Amino acid sequence: MAGTRTESFNSTSGMMESENVGNSSGGGGGEMKVAEWIEHTTIHPREVDDKVSFCKLFKDNFIYVMTYCCSFGSFGVCVGFLGPTVFDLGCQTSSDQKQMNWVFFVQLIMTLVGSISAGCLAQSVPTTESDQPSSLPNHLMMLGSGIGVSLAMFVIPACNSLGTLLFVLMIMGWCMGCLDCLANLRMILLFGKHVSPFLQAMHCFYGLGAFVSPMIASAFLLNKDCSPFIDGFTIETPVELHKPTTEGSSSSTDNTSHVTLHIAPQPQRVFRYRHMSRVPMAFYILGALQLSIALLVAYVVFLEKFRGLKPKGLTFETHEFHHPHVSPPSKKFSVDDIKGRLRDFIGSFGPRETILVTSFTCGSLFLFDGLQSSFANYIYTYAHDSHLEGLQKYEGAVLDACFWGLFALGRLIAVPVASRLSAAFMLMVNITGCSIALLLTLIFRWSHVMIYLGTCGVGIFVSSMSPTVMSMCEQYIDINHTITTCLVVVAALGEALCPIIVGNLVVNVGPTSFLAFCLSFSLISIILYWVLLLYGRQTPKYKASKPDSFIWLSGKQLVLEGESTLIKPNSVKYYSRMEDSDSNPDLANGANHSRTFSIEEK
Repeated sequence: MAGTRTESFNSTSGMMESENVGNSSGGGGGEMKVAEWIEHTTIHPREVDDKVSFCKLFKDNFIYVMTYCCSFGSFGVCVGFLGPTVFDLGCQTSSDQKQMNWVFFVQLIMTLVGSISAGCLAQSVPTTESDQPSSLPNHLMMLGSGIGVSLAMFVIPACNSLGTLLFVLMIMGWCMGCLDCLANLRMILLFGKHVSPFLQAMHCFYGLGAFVSPMIASAFLLNKDCSPFIDGFTIETPVELHKPTTEGSSSSTDNTSHVTLHIAPQPQRVFRYRHMSRVPMAFYILGALQLSIALLVAYVVFLEKFRGLKPKGLTFETHEFHHPHVSPPSKKFSVDDIKGRLRDFIGSFGPRETILVTSFTCGSLFLFDGLQSSFANYIYTYAHDSHLEGLQKYEGAVLDACFWGLFALGRLIAVPVASRLSAAFMLMVNITGCSIALLLTLIFRWSHVMIYLGTCGVGIFVSSMSPTVMSMCEQYIDINHTITTCLVVVAALGEALCPIIVGNLVVNVGPTSFLAFCLSFSLISIILYWVLLLYGRQTPKYKASKPDSFIWLSGKQLVLEGESTLIKPNSVKYYSRMEDSDSNPDLANGANHSRTFSIEEK
């Protein structure tokens, strides 16, 4: 062609702008230009061998990874300390065990509230000059939450009543929910589709925190149940009644009856047990540990604010607008317009496949975290109340330590495994192994050895279920702030509600119902897994990636031909890929698509 033609599509006005410089060749030449423009801008995916170096990603972003992992470990410390210390806290607050059950519920419910509020606040984070969400406000929220949980640890020994203890745990639970939501969100946004091993590592720190916390506390526990001395108790003593002999009888008959004695409450014994306990020292140690993690977050905030710290070696994408088939949701809404808010919230999810994949993932997380929380909280009760031959009451603490120890080990093993195996295959192995372990434990529940083997099996297989299903979800859709909030909130909901259901079953039906409940959750999760897998494979993002193997991670990445030479990522905010079509390419009629690009043809 004799001249240069510059064509650009303006997403603001919705019209195609054309500018001819030099000579043009008439109408026929214009049609040829249109055909060439469509051919030149059509995206042809090709695959190249470009193995992702997870070690390099870790080295380049070491400070971020360790900060998020330690923050999530702080969340695990808060989850693990309450169970072993519940007896000592009951003596400290003069509360029986029925009243102390509220501390678990309040902490978990406030964790749910904290997750929701953190997700809403994270969604309103301002963007930087490069149109990327700033991480500094999220890190400031993490810093405040870390300081909050450490201060709560220091204040708990001063709580002399159940009301003050519940208030402190409410604050701690809210901070825990913020740490849970923000750590998951920042890690996913940091690594995107390569997040799987890093997410496993972060959840491994959760297991370590939940394992270390009771180990530290156990050295200072009195472990004495003060409930009988708070409420009083009754005892039955046998009394022998001698029936006098009658005439003609050669012997007397002895009858035994039981006399019930009521023992009044003994506050002096509760006072003595309270001062015998050294549990405040455990809380001071845990509080100092939490404060050190908060200082690490403060260091990251300092580096970002004054030293310009930024992630390295990554091409950031605003996941909220990355989906190629959805227009960006409007950020302008009226405070009084409730319908507008609902439209913005629903629009932030994306199209129908995104909503369905998110729903299936939420259901899976509800089952996984509910199973994990129920088993961790009631394996001690099962060992205490099952009256299994050869199983001592103190072994409940040993079983609890076995579960959390293998839980941490399982997440540690999952870190290198996640860089080699696909998330779908890992999740299938985890669910199958957990179901088999629970089934064998239920069948051979009279076996002392099988209880230990089943507990270890459940701990190691359930450990990486939650991070793996989140990685699996990331392969099917792009996870944004709203989706992350929903995932974390539903997981926290399962973690809060399922132990309450199990507790009622254990009281009304018996301790064996605890194993039956966990097995039913595991079997339901198998069905939900296959639904998520089959539907997720139909999503556009999965079809574009085309993995080579169901088991192994592919070393190939998708490269879009013609896109990198025409579109500069720094200058593009949103764009949609043009789909192949045999229809008449009327450029003016394509104004409803959100594209911002410019093409030069000679």
